[in-house]
Amino acid sequence: MGNWLKRFGILTALAFPASVVLYRQGVLGFGGALEIIKASAGLGVLVFLVGVVYWFFTRKSNSQGARAAMIGALIAIIPVIPLALQAKKASSVPYIHNISTDVVNAPEFNKVLTLRTDQDNPHQYDADALAELQQKAYPEVKTLMTAMSVEEALIKAEKIARELGWEIVDVDASNGLVEATETTLLWGFKDDIVIRVQPSGSETAVDLHSVSRFGQSDLGVNAARIEKFLNSFSQVEFQ
Repeated sequence: MGNWLKRFGILTALAFPASVVLYRQGVLGFGGALEIIKASAGLGVLVFLVGVVYWFFTRKSNSQGARAAMIGALIAIIPVIPLALQAKKASSVPYIHNISTDVVNAPEFNKVLTLRTDQDNPHQYDADALAELQQKAYPEVKTLMTAMSVEEALIKAEKIARELGWEIVDVDASNGLVEATETTLLWGFKDDIVIRVQPSGSETAVDLHSVSRFGQSDLGVNAARIEKFLNSFSQVEFQ
């Protein structure tokens, strides 16, 4: 039985990366890949529990089988840990995927819209539904004011976006807009970003709007992306 538990442990550990690969290759839809992950996580927990119990009762009478069972248990629990951490993260952030520094007049997408499909999440920022949730969870996501000119700030914004690895879709200097996309590392999901630079009194206002094309909860990714940009903008001197 110990060897069987070891085999099942390896199977559960391989299920997660296999589902990601099959999804990225277009063999599975995301729903199918997610079902595989859920099933493998459940099996992983079961293998872990059975393996630990088997090891405990047979570690003296069948040390080889007990060792195999424990190896299987440890392997099986590996993919469960990040899933549990992700679930914990999801419970700590609002169930949204659309973030803007300006919740009253969010920057609007233009050229990026040609890359989106009808199946993607709405790109408009619904302030009535999102603003309160966003501001409570992400108080640091707000308009950045700078003494730079609009032209200087726009150049700097594009430079930082490129340094962050965003794919620039369009730079509209006449309207002070930089549009970009970022692809998530694991699943290859596309998130869209628009940066708006405009005069505000004697200063220049820099705003961002980041939205996920897919999924309901972004696990805080869009807010983190905006905060990273704002921090970089504040720290890096214009060149």
